Amino acid sequence: MKTKPLHAEVRFHLLSGKNYMHWQVKVMQGSKKVDAYYYNPAEYQLEMRGCRLINKVNRAKKVHKAGVHNVSGWVQCEEVMLRKDFYPSLPVDDLEKLFYNPIRDPYWRRESDANEFIWDDTQYGTLITGGKQVYILDEYDSAFNNLDEIDPKYIENFNV
Repeated sequence: MKTKPLHAEVRFHLLSGKNYMHWQVKVMQGSKKVDAYYYNPAEYQLEMRGCRLINKVNRAKKVHKAGVHNVSGWVQCEEVMLRKDFYPSLPVDDLEKLFYNPIRDPYWRRESDANEFIWDDTQYGTLITGGKQVYILDEYDSAFNNLDEIDPKYIENFNV
């Protein structure tokens, strides 16, 4: 039997407790959770590579209608790199912001499109966080099999 590859699911954690308003990075093998890590957005910037915006639309519509948070969307990615100290944060001032808050709108949105398009299930080469926001660093180019060439830095080890 072939082992499913590891990937990460990243979302902003809003459940009360010590990890409230931290980035949650779940390490997944298929649909099975292998581990979970939490990062304070004031201390860390996450660089996510090989990304897809995931939205469970029916659940998001229920959240939107009820006005009560429930997990319905996240960024699925092949790699997550932590930026802090030795690998300083990248500036986000000129980058386009992605939005996801199913209480306000049950779909992923981009800052530039004035809510004209739904961006669920779209792919990106590299996304980064800035505080509690997600920004597009590199659009996915389907003409290339590799992602944007970024020098390897500290990458969270997902090996089990």
